[in-house]
Amino acid sequence: MTDVSKADWLAVEVEETRLNLWAMQGSSVLETATTDGDAAQQSSVEEFDAILKTLTAPWRLTRLPTFVAGLSAGWANATPRAVPCNATAQATTPNATENFDLQIIPSLRQREPSGLLQGAETRIAGFLNLNKDWDGVICLPGATSVWAQISAGEVVSFQTFLTGELLGHLGQGTPAEGTALDDTAFDDALSDGLSRPERLAGRLASIRADLTLGEVPHPTAEARLAGTLIGAELAAARPYWLGQTLAVIGAGGAAQLYLRALSQQGAPATEADGSRMALAGICAVRRAVNGG
Repeated sequence: MTDVSKADWLAVEVEETRLNLWAMQGSSVLETATTDGDAAQQSSVEEFDAILKTLTAPWRLTRLPTFVAGLSAGWANATPRAVPCNATAQATTPNATENFDLQIIPSLRQREPSGLLQGAETRIAGFLNLNKDWDGVICLPGATSVWAQISAGEVVSFQTFLTGELLGHLGQGTPAEGTALDDTAFDDALSDGLSRPERLAGRLASIRADLTLGEVPHPTAEARLAGTLIGAELAAARPYWLGQTLAVIGAGGAAQLYLRALSQQGAPATEADGSRMALAGICAVRRAVNGG
């Protein structure tokens, strides 16, 4: 059993509706905590401080430096970095709350096409620190999916899509526990979405009609929905994945769907766990800020 009282800093990732927290001693994880849903939401410094205080209360720690990835751009005046830039931030924005000395890792901003990375940049930094001299394109599925072009340790450019958010809004429910999506329905919809992305809105209407009339089961409708949306995304992001060295950072069903979709197009990708990459990225930023 580890002695959490030996922690000398904290690592935090704000991931959409999830907050991940690690109590660290150097590069070693002593303890972890997670909160989901409304408990992970914060709109002010005070609320964020309260969430962290609740999560760390069982550990009875003294005030520690706390490196945070994934906070909304502009939160506590943390100015985004402009791409192209080093994937690993070399500086953070300090913000002292009532109970924590926050070091906020900046997001990334791209002007054309307009885009914003809030947390994905730290996962990318983690992947590159664990895979030295890696060049290629990294895909990060999520509510906002990301395709980032990487060269010589820099994020050269990126493109974002609201595919995950649309899937969440349009989905009519999730399959029953232990029931997988219909692979054949996914593959067929993926192919159609990729080859005829202009039909997207019409295909979505057809899926809704079939589900409303009870003509397809939920797993099939969800598979068609996911395939149609991801297919349209792949069509738009084709310059990012065609003929490239690829990695997919994530976990769970979303990452598996993207891996399957890319494989169907003859574009296999390396899979990396999102939480592990996030922590590796936060550690890399801390080393850069502290001079190694």
